[in-house]
Amino acid sequence: MILQAWVGGVVAVVSGLVLPLGVGAGETGPPSAASIILNLTNRPVESRERAFTEDIKREALAPRPSAVDEWERQPDGSMRNKKTGLILVVHNPCPPGDIEHEFALAAYNRSKSRR
Repeated sequence: MILQAWVGGVVAVVSGLVLPLGVGAGETGPPSAASIILNLTNRPVESRERAFTEDIKREALAPRPSAVDEWERQPDGSMRNKKTGLILVVHNPCPPGDIEHEFALAAYNRSKSRR
């Protein structure tokens, strides 16, 4: 009885080891997760200092955007800063066609003609 249990155990272990090898030999699909992990562990590890200096160099070599590029025009004519979100609205206190504007323009033209 002990001999039969021992033989059964050996057969179970051998079949457990041989069957997955036979099944996996015919696969031609994508690599398994285990092989991907093993490939990742074979890469050389980059030092922290080197990664930090390369990141700083990349940041320093990148051109800084001009101050004009930080502002974007809104549909209502105002300007919005992209970084801060501030909105700048400039209104003309004397829009064209207003009677005060016309009087101011006429006074300016008269004073200019006197010079």
